[in-house]
Amino acid sequence: MERFLRFEHAERDGVHTYVARVGEQDMPEPLWPGLWEQSYPTAPELSPYLRHGINNSCGEAPAVWRALAWALTEGTERHAIPCYYRDEAANLLGVDRATIRTVGWEYEVDVERADWPAADRGFVPARACVPLRPAPDRWQRDHRERAGLFPLDTFAQLTALELAVGGDAASELTLFGLGGPAGRRSPGLADVLDRPDRPELRHLLRPGDVFVDLAVVRDYPMGWTNYLTVKTLGPTDRVWDLADHYSAAFRRYLAALPRIRTFEDFHAAIDELLAAPTGGDQR
Repeated sequence: MERFLRFEHAERDGVHTYVARVGEQDMPEPLWPGLWEQSYPTAPELSPYLRHGINNSCGEAPAVWRALAWALTEGTERHAIPCYYRDEAANLLGVDRATIRTVGWEYEVDVERADWPAADRGFVPARACVPLRPAPDRWQRDHRERAGLFPLDTFAQLTALELAVGGDAASELTLFGLGGPAGRRSPGLADVLDRPDRPELRHLLRPGDVFVDLAVVRDYPMGWTNYLTVKTLGPTDRVWDLADHYSAAFRRYLAALPRIRTFEDFHAAIDELLAAPTGGDQR
């Protein structure tokens, strides 16, 4: 049950990579029976999906990955790309689309490939969802090959991006944790992701930066693979420490399942499951 929190480490192309690679047989399905048996409240603060990004299709495990990614980037300036669903993300964050910093490149991990080196495609030309009905407007047509780079201040905002991308059979979120003085690095990141030449992480990352990519399969098609990818310039024990922390939290959650009767019980249990180690901010 905890294989989704087991990482492999390799150094390649000047970057340290930590990967949790999980096939459909090892990714825990939704665990709390209430996710199937009870009608979800409509209030966002009470709905398991709107509050945590958890329902009877996408269970607790991807939310644990998201919490780990947030904890791993603690103390950095965070920016994220919700692949493909840029405008949906802006809407959920309450952001005017005219203010979105758009870029020409986004990261891609191919969940249809079980071999990690082949799955890690690196930066690819960005694309965004453009509606068919109603017909797209001029802005949507002009920005159909642009990804949105969103600054994040809270874990709730990262969960909002999860809701934006979570409607497909597979989704991808990329999180950049930038070290150094707040506000100084983001223009440089956006500029690198908007150059004509394909970016390379070894040139983009600096000491203290953390790159995280979450490529999650929703409907678990046979042969598809979930990937949680972490990349840094130097080696870090933080990945192993957080994997241990969330493994222990997941075991406690499993033990508590028989006592979870109501949505209030569920929210309390999930808040505990997703909590960062002491001192972290997981709001």
